[in-house]
Amino acid sequence: MIPKIICTGNPQQSYALYLPSTYSPDKSWPIIYAFDPGARGEIAVDAIREAAEKSGYIVVASNNSRNGEEAVSTQALRAIWDDTQQRFSINERRRYFAGMSGGARLAVAFAISCNGCVAGVIANAAGFPPGMKPSAALKFAYFAAVGDADFNFLEFYDLRSELEESGMQFRIRPFEGAHGWAPPEVWQEALNWMDLQAIRAGSLNADNARVKELFDAAMQRANRLLAQNDFLEAFREYQFTVKDFSGLTSIAAAEKEIKDLAPDKRLKNARKQETAVAEDQRRIISRPSQQMQYLAAGNLSPEDFMALRSNLAALLRQTQGKGAEKDSHLIPTRRALSGLVVEAFEGGQFAIAQKKYDIALLFFDLAVSGSDNPGWAYVQRARVYAITSDKKHMLVELKQASSDGYHDVAALNSPEFQPFQSDPDFQEILRAWAARAR
Repeated sequence: MIPKIICTGNPQQSYALYLPSTYSPDKSWPIIYAFDPGARGEIAVDAIREAAEKSGYIVVASNNSRNGEEAVSTQALRAIWDDTQQRFSINERRRYFAGMSGGARLAVAFAISCNGCVAGVIANAAGFPPGMKPSAALKFAYFAAVGDADFNFLEFYDLRSELEESGMQFRIRPFEGAHGWAPPEVWQEALNWMDLQAIRAGSLNADNARVKELFDAAMQRANRLLAQNDFLEAFREYQFTVKDFSGLTSIAAAEKEIKDLAPDKRLKNARKQETAVAEDQRRIISRPSQQMQYLAAGNLSPEDFMALRSNLAALLRQTQGKGAEKDSHLIPTRRALSGLVVEAFEGGQFAIAQKKYDIALLFFDLAVSGSDNPGWAYVQRARVYAITSDKKHMLVELKQASSDGYHDVAALNSPEFQPFQSDPDFQEILRAWAARAR
C-alpha cells in the first residue's frame, strides 16, 4: 500500500496504490481505478485491498478526484490512467472503475463515455448519474453495493427494475451498514463476480475448479440467506446464480430452489414489505424535501422553516430512542432522515456558491437539527460567518462544534478561515482542537 504516487505526466496529480504481493510484470493484471467523493485515495484503496490481494487485482485511487466539477475528476482520471498504463503490466480487457457515493456516479459516467474501455463498474452507495440510465448498449458489467441504512437505498430499489429491463449484466448487493465503502467480504464477492464475467467473456481462462468454487460460494450465500428467513434476497441470489452460471456448470440445484420458493407466500409477503418500506421512505421525505426547495428559492416562510426544523429534530429523536437502532420498523425513518440531512448540507453549499449566505445558514441549521453528529454542520455555519467577516458568530459556531466532539484541525485551514489565522481567539481554538485530536 503506497498512499501517494506522483503521476509522471502531470505532477499535480497523484494516486494511492495497492499491488498484490504476487505482482510480476511477466504477466498482465486486472486493475481497478477507484474514486472517493472526498479525494481520499488511501481510504478507497484500503477498502478494496484485502479482496484485491486474494483475487490478484491492482488497485489505484485518485488523490485529486472529488465531488464537484467533473472536469477536475476527468483530468485526474486521464493522469492516473496514463501513468498506470506505463508503469504496470495491465490486462487491457480487465480494467474496472469503482467509486463511492459521488465517486460511484463518476465511475459510471466515465464507463459510459469511454464506450468499452472498462469491463465493469463496482458502485458503492450511489447508482447512475442524473440523466443516465441502464441500457443493453452499455458494454460493462455493473456490481452495486449499498448499506441497508444508506439514504440512497431507495435509489437502488428503483434502479433494480431499470437494470432488469435493460438486460445488463448486474448485481445489487445490500449489506448491513450506512452510507460508505462496502466491507471486505462484499468486495470479495464483487471481485469474484467480475472474475466470473471475465470467464464468460473469454478474457479469463475458464478453469472448471474455479467455476465450481464460485458456484459453491454463490449457493452457500443464497442458502445462508434462506436459513435467515430472508426469502426475497435468497430468491434473488438463486436467480442470479442461474443467470451467471448457465452454460458454465450444472445449475440444477439453484433452479430447484427457485421452483420451490416461487409459490411460497413468505416470498410474496417479503416483496410487499420491501415495497411498503420504500413507499414509507418516500412519504417521510416528500414534504421536507419540497420545503427545502422552497427555502433554496427564498420562498419558505419563517413559520414553515421552524416547522421543518422541528420535523427533522423529531425524526432524529425517533431514531435515537431505546432499542431504536435495532428496530427494523425505523429503517425507512433512518434512511429518510440521513437523506434529508445530506440534502440540507448540499443546499447550504449551493447557497454559499450563489452568495446567498442567509439561506446557507438556514440550511446548515437544518443539518444540525437532524444530525446525531452535528459538529461538521456547525463548522459550515462558521465558514459562512467567516465569509461575511462576522468573527463573533464564527467563534461561537466553532466552539459549539468542539463541544459536540468535532476537532478536525484540517477544517480550520479552509480558505474562509485564512484571514483569522493570526487572531488570538482563533489561535486558541486551533490549539484546543489540535490538543484534543492527539
